[in-house]
Amino acid sequence: MTDYGPVFEVWHDGANGGDGYYGGAREKRTIDKHSYYGWPETWELVRSLQPDAVIFSDVGPDIRWVGNEDGVAGETCWATCTPVGEEGGPAAPGDADPKVLNTGTRNGKRWLPAECDVSIRPGWFWRQSENARVKTPDQLTELYLKSVGRGASLLLNVPPDRRGLLHENDVASLRQFGAIVHNTFSRNLAAGAQVTASNVRGGSSQFRPENLLDGDPDTYWSTDDGVTSAQIVFDLPRPVRFDLVRVREYIQLGQRVERIAVDAFQNGDWRAVAQATSIGACRICRTSGPVETQRVRLRIPQSPVCPALSEFALFLAA
Repeated sequence: MTDYGPVFEVWHDGANGGDGYYGGAREKRTIDKHSYYGWPETWELVRSLQPDAVIFSDVGPDIRWVGNEDGVAGETCWATCTPVGEEGGPAAPGDADPKVLNTGTRNGKRWLPAECDVSIRPGWFWRQSENARVKTPDQLTELYLKSVGRGASLLLNVPPDRRGLLHENDVASLRQFGAIVHNTFSRNLAAGAQVTASNVRGGSSQFRPENLLDGDPDTYWSTDDGVTSAQIVFDLPRPVRFDLVRVREYIQLGQRVERIAVDAFQNGDWRAVAQATSIGACRICRTSGPVETQRVRLRIPQSPVCPALSEFALFLAA
């Protein structure tokens, strides 16, 4: 905590006894997962030495494990969560129900966004036998859509080899994965659209629907208090072809929206092309195939309070 400069994240993994070497002896030990490591004191030490670091474990206190090592968040994934133990009692690092961690808890007691951990290889460490089993750029892109695209963060493990370097196969896959992400998300195909909303908070330009397209995360569109369902129509300058829709909430005001639907105007009528439940800081919805249209509609049929969205974007996967 003191010799590496600023640390942005501290991981507390589930080291909870079991079979292994402890003091040089191979034996099975059972510990109290809740008290053995002195978590309150440990976290207090991290806070004192690295106050800007976020702390990760099954139960946070800042960010939570997503409940699997596949790098996949739940199709519905709330940033709020009330962790429970695997047997239903109090939770602790190493003792938390993975199903709850995977989806979070709507109106949970704590703000604990999920982090999706996964390795670029079958194992967490480098092995020569796995050099031909590195995840492909397409596989990494799929993981990106199922983690970042579901409001979580992606922690991708890339282990160094015995030279202390990242292996060439890993690097090649990462470069192509980076190119796919850049080429896919570098240009919002909805940019320049005329935007019409069914309601604008106070009729104020501060909350105008055009804020959804300005690329500024600090501006947002919202509705009046009590208006918990709304729709926004985007009339595009020209027909576009897309298969990905990205929506962001103004996350400083919390995770509000519970359901959205996206429609495309085709052959004189609206056709549903995508839908989602939880939104949060980033939600990427996939259509069943490329959609071509010049009008798109975003519907918010369900939100307990007035929605607050900072971005709407259309993309075509590279």
